[in-house]
Amino acid sequence: MADGVSQPGSGPLLVINGVTPQLAVTLGRPGQAFWHRRAVTSGSSAEILIPIIGEMLAEAGVAPASLGGIACVRGPGSFTGIRVALATTLGLSLGSGVPMAGLDYLPLLAATAAGQGTGVLVAITYARTGFVYLQTFLTDGPPMPMGPPVALPVAAAAERLADAAAVGPLWLVGEGAARSRDVFLNTAPLATILGPEYHEPAPQIVLAAAARASYGFTAIEPLYLRPCDAEDNLAAFAAARGLSPEEAQARVLQSMQG
Repeated sequence: MADGVSQPGSGPLLVINGVTPQLAVTLGRPGQAFWHRRAVTSGSSAEILIPIIGEMLAEAGVAPASLGGIACVRGPGSFTGIRVALATTLGLSLGSGVPMAGLDYLPLLAATAAGQGTGVLVAITYARTGFVYLQTFLTDGPPMPMGPPVALPVAAAAERLADAAAVGPLWLVGEGAARSRDVFLNTAPLATILGPEYHEPAPQIVLAAAARASYGFTAIEPLYLRPCDAEDNLAAFAAARGLSPEEAQARVLQSMQG
């Protein structure tokens, strides 16, 4: 099994998305019949992901080794969901000899909404504790990123939208846009916020992105844009257990180093 594979094989593509609380798994090829499953995880993605994949492969009559590739959405989003999805992808890839690829979530949202209008499209997802993940795209054709994805407080994101509105018609897509609707419309009153049918990438868009991705057997790097809540609240967690922040940090580093 050699590394360096660039294109997926001819078999169906399996795509795993754990960045949101609603886990999604898609199986198929662009322009062909596909299978798609969603499940609210409530923190149990590790328990339900493998059964969902197994049921889907059985329904489609596809053996893991017959897959053309396994793609995983690598972020930004839920730390636990991303880690479970990446670990599952790695295990399936190494166990079946099928190459894997990483996909970024915000471009998938942008591609799903791109046909709604031209101008500036901003994909915004909820990042907890008053933050959002945000990436801006030009949509006079296929979505073209105007910059990298970022994690911003809602107020700072609103200021960025005001600047984007000066470029052209402004479209907002994603659950993060809907959650902070009033704040964003206060700074960009002419923005169009797309409805909940655009809160998740369309399966056809996901499969098209997976078909274009580069594959290999190297573990996919997660896309984390901010510390997890456990890191942010490490001092409080440590105090509740009678540890100093320094002792807690040392234990974290020790566990990471095995």
